[in-house]
Amino acid sequence: MANDNDLTDEYVLSTQLLSDGEPARCATIHSGKKNLELLSGSQGGIISKFILPDSNESQKQGSDGSSSGGGLEIQPGGANTRHPHQITAILSSSSLNNLPTESSIYVTGCKDGKIRIMDGNTNELKEVLEGHSNAVTSLSWILPQNESAKPWLVSGSWDGTAKIWDIFQNNNSSTCIGTLAGHENTVSVAGLPAESESIRKVVTVSAGIAEGNSIRGHTVRIWTLSDNTYGNNEVASKIVAQVSNDHSGPMRDVCYDAETHCIYTCSNDGTVKIRSAEDGKCIETLVYPGYDQPMLLSVCVVGNGVTKAVVVGTEDGNVAIFSIGQQNQGDAQVIGHPGCVWNVIPLDSSGDFVSSCHDGNIRIFTRRASLAASPEVLKAFNDAVTEAKAVRSTGPSAEEIAKLPKWEMNALTQGRSEGQVQVFQKDGKAIAAQWSASSGTWIEVGEVTGTNENAGTLNGKQYDHVLPIEVDVPGGGVQKLQIGYNNGENPFVAAQQFIDEHMLDQNYLAQIADYIRQRAGQSGPTIGMGGAGSTAATNGGGGGGMGAPNYASEPAVPMDITPTYDYLPMKGYKTFETGIDKKGLSKVVQKIHEFNDSVTSNQLSTGESGEALDSLVNTLSVTNRYHSSTISLAELAPLHTMICQWDATHAFPAIDLARIAVLHPDAAKSERRAYWEEILGGALDMCMGLGDAAATEVAVPMLTMRLIANCYKGGPGSAGAAGILVDKILDCAEKCAASSNKNVRLSVATAILNTSSYLHASSTTTFPPSVAMRVVDVVGTIAGCGKYETEAMVRSLVALGTVLLLPGGCGSEVKKLAKERSIGSMVQRVAGGHGEMAGAVSKEIMSILSS
Repeated sequence: MANDNDLTDEYVLSTQLLSDGEPARCATIHSGKKNLELLSGSQGGIISKFILPDSNESQKQGSDGSSSGGGLEIQPGGANTRHPHQITAILSSSSLNNLPTESSIYVTGCKDGKIRIMDGNTNELKEVLEGHSNAVTSLSWILPQNESAKPWLVSGSWDGTAKIWDIFQNNNSSTCIGTLAGHENTVSVAGLPAESESIRKVVTVSAGIAEGNSIRGHTVRIWTLSDNTYGNNEVASKIVAQVSNDHSGPMRDVCYDAETHCIYTCSNDGTVKIRSAEDGKCIETLVYPGYDQPMLLSVCVVGNGVTKAVVVGTEDGNVAIFSIGQQNQGDAQVIGHPGCVWNVIPLDSSGDFVSSCHDGNIRIFTRRASLAASPEVLKAFNDAVTEAKAVRSTGPSAEEIAKLPKWEMNALTQGRSEGQVQVFQKDGKAIAAQWSASSGTWIEVGEVTGTNENAGTLNGKQYDHVLPIEVDVPGGGVQKLQIGYNNGENPFVAAQQFIDEHMLDQNYLAQIADYIRQRAGQSGPTIGMGGAGSTAATNGGGGGGMGAPNYASEPAVPMDITPTYDYLPMKGYKTFETGIDKKGLSKVVQKIHEFNDSVTSNQLSTGESGEALDSLVNTLSVTNRYHSSTISLAELAPLHTMICQWDATHAFPAIDLARIAVLHPDAAKSERRAYWEEILGGALDMCMGLGDAAATEVAVPMLTMRLIANCYKGGPGSAGAAGILVDKILDCAEKCAASSNKNVRLSVATAILNTSSYLHASSTTTFPPSVAMRVVDVVGTIAGCGKYETEAMVRSLVALGTVLLLPGGCGSEVKKLAKERSIGSMVQRVAGGHGEMAGAVSKEIMSILSS
């Protein structure tokens, strides 16, 4: 308990702890064997452990930055505890009063969609829980009323669901005992007090969905969870209260405080709402101070009585503390940080709290004067904050530029390796240059400018804001893009133009527009993943709204510069989405019914041709609910029967329906990879079975190629299936490449285009150069037949250019073989008659081949 005489009016830095150097995304307090520990999870997938001093010892940091606590231990459980992606939530069992020491654990949520359980004593990995189809960004405990009963774990995910887990079973085998579905995108969670011995409670909050020019539908839901009496281990869930749209932006985090018996939610709108834990209705709104409210990523409640406060972490690199334990609250205290603050949690009951920052540091803040850091440490912290703020608004300083080597003397600077980047000063500016080993010279790439709030030029056009955006791609890679925006423009118009230009998923519209509107000039989001995780015992994780933008501070002078092209490599996937409506789907089903009556064997049952297909069609037609609707294997089963067991003359409508179904994220989730491998394999066998007729038939070749194209876009399950069958896909594409039908030709070109994009994006999967050369072969067949229309030819050329840019040794080998085959002359020949874009792509291919 803090000594009241020692308390100051404002919080100050007490301790600063550097983890593994990667951005710190989340933290939790854990009772170790001997001491209290602070565990953190990083963007690099690393767990770090800090030993905290005993409560009766000073945690004050010395002038050298050291703490009286123990040292840092990276990956305390060993190398096999490294996560393959960002750790976005971490939660300790230490807050569970009735748990014996030998049962101590901590739990992590990861961007790979998996939950990992670690032994709290040895730090070793005990178990991996699978079930979510997207990043897990929020964790909390759901406590029973009876202390003899075991707590449950609840997880929130970008997949639009929360899952309930029984992880304290005697057989050490955890089980998912319930799924709370129907949320509007990202879900954050927090356990609530139990209602009775048989009924527990939890609150979930969602990020919302795009409606016109705004994000709507973000909803607080309070659920009761009843022990199931039917013996199937599933809990019975029921929504007992819900409140929608009382924030004006996506909700990013939620927590519960027992003393006030209130729920606290924070949002992109820069506010915290204090809510009744009974009905979720807002009691009071706390507004971030200042004119421009930042996105609030994480929220927690600290202290007790008059010291009670609400703490939030912000995207723009601040922590704000709202005092709620006094009648005269006044303005919130704001503490700047050198980077985005992903997560805030209470340290203990004293009111101290912990922040996790993008600069890789975990920081403890206190109101106890005796625990304040030394003047030297405080000054260093404040200087770092000031420098970071300046970096975000300016480019390299004149002093920094003056220290760079002069461009006129570049001939005296020898590059160490092909492609090395060096920054020089030229005419008072910082310019980046790349080393060409073949010519022994530096090649100027462009000017190095500041990020975020600077105006700039993009594609030859001046903008008030040039904003960085990173897009996650399959296989764990990231595309680094930029969007231009002028003050006064409609952000949704700018976002739509950006999506069209880069062929991105339409679902990103609201996320990108919201980012432009709220934080124009700040560091950009990683589209599709990245959320803030929060991890107090009853604190939900800060799963990011609309796919969780990853607002990361960028360096002032980027040193990792690679040649870029306007059209290459292929970014994302082209799809065939026609017919995704009631009318179009009904025609397909009508044809299936007609053929089902005429096939002589393997007919669909009444249930399959009726209820299952009708249910599938109803789900597929409501595209604006794809984020929350589900598709069962029973609904997909008729497609498997028709494609794998019917002949080509009867099965093509099923391929067409599969083309649409694979675009539903639940249908194409990772657990369905084996299913789509069989579906795609069946369609390919059917198409290859046509033999030479594949060049003259229309339905099966066209629909098979369109199914292939959509499989890459659908989800990890369907994309993974296409990756496994890539050799077969390329065989079939070459068989159909010289088709006499223009719709088949466009379908072939698109399938090849998406295959090349998948190969380029799959950085975690190694494909031999022979696979990429098969793409080159198919493009050669396309070019040689002389039949392809402009759009199909452009897509084919982009596919060729994309495989020439494959990373690592594979790309180098493909480029070498392409040169040996004189691919350049072929490209120039076919591009000549297909317009400006084909000519532009051809020039980029020639540039790649000449490098």
